[in-house]
Order: sequence, then structure tokens, then C-alpha cells
Amino acid sequence: MPEGTATRRVASLCPAQLQRRWSLYCLVLLLGFFSTAVHAGERWRVVILPGADPTQPAVAIQIRALRSALTAAAPDGVEFYTDSLDELRFDRNDLTPQFLALLKKKYENKRIDLVIGIADFALEFTTRYHKDIWPKASILITSIDESRVARMPPDFAYIAWHFDADNTIALAEAIQPQATHLVIVAGSSIFDDFTARLAEQAARSRRSRKWDVNVWSGLTLRELQTRLSDLDPSAAAVIYTTMYRDREGRTFFPFEVVAPIARASRAPIYGWYPTYLNQGLLGGAVISYEDNGRRAGELAASILLGKVSPHGATLPTERSHCIVDRGQADRLAVRPSLIPEDCEQLNVPRSLWNQYRGTVLFVAAVVALQALTIAALLWQHRKRRVAEEAATVSANELARAARISSAGELSASIAHEVGQPLGAILSNADAAGLILEHREPEVPELQQILADVRRDAVRASQVVQRLRDLLRKQPVEFAELNLNLTVDETLTLLAPEARRRRIAIQSELGTACPGIVGDRVQLQQVLLNLSVNAMDAMHETENSKRILTVMTQSADHGVKLTVADRGHGIPEAMRSKLFDSFFTTKAHGMGLGLSIARTIVESHGGTITSQSREGGGSAFLVWLPCARRSGSHARHLHLRNAARET
Repeated sequence: MPEGTATRRVASLCPAQLQRRWSLYCLVLLLGFFSTAVHAGERWRVVILPGADPTQPAVAIQIRALRSALTAAAPDGVEFYTDSLDELRFDRNDLTPQFLALLKKKYENKRIDLVIGIADFALEFTTRYHKDIWPKASILITSIDESRVARMPPDFAYIAWHFDADNTIALAEAIQPQATHLVIVAGSSIFDDFTARLAEQAARSRRSRKWDVNVWSGLTLRELQTRLSDLDPSAAAVIYTTMYRDREGRTFFPFEVVAPIARASRAPIYGWYPTYLNQGLLGGAVISYEDNGRRAGELAASILLGKVSPHGATLPTERSHCIVDRGQADRLAVRPSLIPEDCEQLNVPRSLWNQYRGTVLFVAAVVALQALTIAALLWQHRKRRVAEEAATVSANELARAARISSAGELSASIAHEVGQPLGAILSNADAAGLILEHREPEVPELQQILADVRRDAVRASQVVQRLRDLLRKQPVEFAELNLNLTVDETLTLLAPEARRRRIAIQSELGTACPGIVGDRVQLQQVLLNLSVNAMDAMHETENSKRILTVMTQSADHGVKLTVADRGHGIPEAMRSKLFDSFFTTKAHGMGLGLSIARTIVESHGGTITSQSREGGGSAFLVWLPCARRSGSHARHLHLRNAARET
């Protein structure tokens, strides 16, 4: 039509006619868009049309991945229908009419949104019959070789893959540098012939090596095993493509053939299907069934969601991946150094270095760092232990100095306590001398005098011994003891000083007190310090009220020792600092007595507190755990002291 005529015809249309035509055009565009998307709120209905038995691993892996990806993207779920063509093992000319009639009847009243065909026969079948069976459904074809894309109808979506025969042969060249004889093993089905031609063309087009190519098509399994057993492993390589059927009509799943021919073959066998691995295949540039199925599901979801038009929709072809079965390589005596570095290795022998080289290096580095850390910690621990031992020795010396200081405060009463029995001994000695001057001395009287001398000597010796025990430098020794006996010994030592100061000692020792674990001399020092402090506090107290009270009683799975006085008391503001080092309320005190007492009590696993008494004065409360509870703590201290002594 001339251009001017068309212009005049458009110009002759009235505005109402133009508006109607534009509205009709927009409606057609909207219908075209929504024809590719499922109505909201409805489940997707998808037919999966595999060209092989769906139980075949290669098909099953793809269907599982496809269904998973599609289900994950579906807003309202998916209804899947699977109809297997399986033309690879059956004659399609005999079954197509019946199969076509079955599918027409099955889907005549069923809305189908998408048909996914898997492999070549699905492409051929849907190209010819999809308008008769699923006239309104979109078509997606997957798992076809790149060479089939040219035959794809323009309104079909598709995903092609690449059977990488070229890189599979390149792997054979790398692993077998001396091999020149290439045997291609295939079956007799149409698809078997296609894969055999693909491998043969790749081998003959190789420029890196001139191969002597032989194609063994349609041989029975027994014939293959016989021929393969005669191959020279240094000169021959085997490419196994597929074998769905042999010349006698026996059918197989291709992966089932790999194990028996691998056992018979002396030469390595290569291929590009991942299901052949772990069956006897040495390796190859393999495709991924799972990735292909997942990508098909994602493209199908995009079509059903209306994101892409099904007309010519596709995804880029994925590259193959080199994989080598190291177990087969070792069985065939292939040197590991011949395996290309970019190849993934399966079934690597369980060598710690081979399997976990990075981990081994990391662990070695960690162990080395840990060893350095441990050495540093041991060195630091040893320094800390030496410092602790030095501090313990200093503390013990300080405690001993405190005991000597306390003994100095008691020196007058101690001298008096020793002087009394010595004076009695002297008087008895003078009396004995006078008796002996008589011609007939009275023997009974002398015996009584000697008994008095012995008694006074023992008394003086006990006073000196107690003083020696208190002042003697000795290691700390924890042992189970009765606190009441320790209190009695200390009060005996304090009695002369108390008499000198005109202070009455009132002791109330509980009879049911459990045994404790501790060092007798250290506990005596605590009681001695508290008692002297109590007597000092009563310096200005009336004589009738000067009472030092010492009590023991069972309390909270231990023993409570109370030392109380009727002195001037302790101001509440000073009570929190009472046990701090160098803090004292005395005019001439050093402020170490109570600090040392607290250290000793805490080393025994106990506590020491102070409180005011009703009616005036203060009370110091010492709690010590019973032997059962303090055993572990005492053992620790005993072992530490024993180690220091050695």
C-alpha cells in the first residue's frame, strides 16, 4: 500500500474511532502479558515430561531439584503431574498413538500452566503435540545439548547444557601422556548414537594429539568386557558416553554399565555424566544435574510469575567441572602429579596431609602458639609462686613478730608466773637444808619438800613451754583439733596478765562443738590478740565490771568463738576499717594485730566480725568451719606449705 494512501486513511478516521482502536490495542497487550502469569490465589499446575524413566538417577536428581526450586517460589503451592516418555528404551513409533490419546484424555478438562520437558524426545514430542494436549500452557525444555537449540520453536523457553567431550578428552591426554588409541563406547539407541558422534567429532578435531579413534556401538556387555580387558593401559583411553540399549535389544540405565566395564577394563574410562562417578569412572569434565534442575525451576517460576515471557526465554549455559576419582587413579597406578590442579579429586586416600593440609598447618600453628602461651604462663606461674612464697614467709614472720610483741605485753605477768614457782622452789630448798642439818632428819618431811619442788618446777616449765610454743619459728601445720583445748591453753597463758590487770576471765566452752582443722599456734595467736585488745579496752573500766568473756559454741556447720569485753567500745564509723592494715584505735598501736588475725582466720576458711554489746563494750566473733567442710581447703594449704618446705 502506498504511504500516502495509508496516511489519508488514518487521517480520515474520526476521534471516536481512533480512541476505540487504541483501547482495543491496550487490551490485547494486557491479555498477552497476563497469559504468561497465573491468576493470584491459584495453585500452579505443572506437567513434567521426562524423556527417560523418572527413576533413573540422572532424571530423578533433576526433577527433585526442579520441584524444590519451583515450590519455594510458588505463592500458593504447585500441583505436579509427571508423564514419562522413556523413548530411550522403548520404540516410540509403537507407543506414540496410545500415549498421545492417553494424555489428551487425561488433560482435556485440566488447566495446565506450564509443561517442562526434559531431554531430546520431550522437545520433539511437545513441538509436535503440545497444541493438541496443552493448548494454553507455556513450554520449557531443559537438558538438551547446545546443538539442539537451532530446532527450538520460537515460543518455547529452554535451558541447554554442554556435553563437554572436548575437555574430557583433554583430561585423558593429561593423565595418559603416551596414549594414542581412543575407544568410544556407546549403545545402539538414537541418543546413544548422538553422544557417540559428539565424542568422535571432539576427538578427531583435537589439535594437541592425533588420536586413533574406534567407536564401539551396540556391543553387548559381555563383548565389551572381553574387548576392554585386551586394551593396553599405557596406549589406550576409553570414553564411555551412554548405553540405553545394546544391539540385542537389552536395555540399561547408562550408569549401570560403568561398574562392570570398569572392572574388566585395563585402561582408564572417562565420561561427562556425574552419575558415573563412584561407579568406576576415572574422571571427566562433568555437568551438574542438580544445578541444571534448580535453574530450570527458577526459570519456570519466573515465567509463571509473569516476570519473563516464555517466548525464547533462556539462561546461559553452565560450564562443566573437572572431577577425578582418586581411588580409581590409584587402582590404575596413575601418578597423582599428572592430575590437573583445577580438577576436584574424590575419594582421596585418608591421609591427614592429603585431606586436611590447610587444617594441619592451622592446627600446627595453633599448637605452636599454645605451646608458647603455656610456656609463658608456666614462667609467670613460677614467678607468681615465688612471689607468693615470699609473701607467705613475710606474713609468717610478721605474725611471729606480732606474737613476740604480744608476749612482750605479757612479759611482766609471765615473769611473775615463772617467778612464783621459782621462789617456792628456793624456799623449799632452804627448808630442806635446815632439816638436813639435824642429826636425825625427818625423811617424810623431806619427801614432801621434794614433791613441792617437783610440782613448782613442772609449773614453771609449763609456763616456759607455752611461751616457747607461741614464739617458736615453725611451719604452718594444719591438723584436726579441738578448739576448746586450744582456748584452755591460751587462757592459761593469759591468766597471769588478767590477774595483774584485775580482770576476771569468764569462759563458757560448748561441750558439743565439732572438731576443726587448723594450726594450733595460729589460732592461739588470734585468741591472744583479741583477748589482749579486750583487756586494753577495759583499762578505764571499773574493777567490778572488768570481765573478759570467752565462749565457744556450735554454729552453721562450724564453731563460733566469741571474745567480749566491757570496755569503751568501737565507734560505728571506724568499724568498716577495723581489720585494715595499719589502722588502730590505740595511742601506741601498730594496726597489724586485727589484720593478721583476719588473715589467719580466712586462711582457715572462716570469718571474723565485730559488733557492739548491749550495756557497753565490744564482741569479736570468729567462725571456723568444722573438719568435714574445711578439709579440702586445709589440704590445699597443707600441700602448698609442704611444697614450700621441700
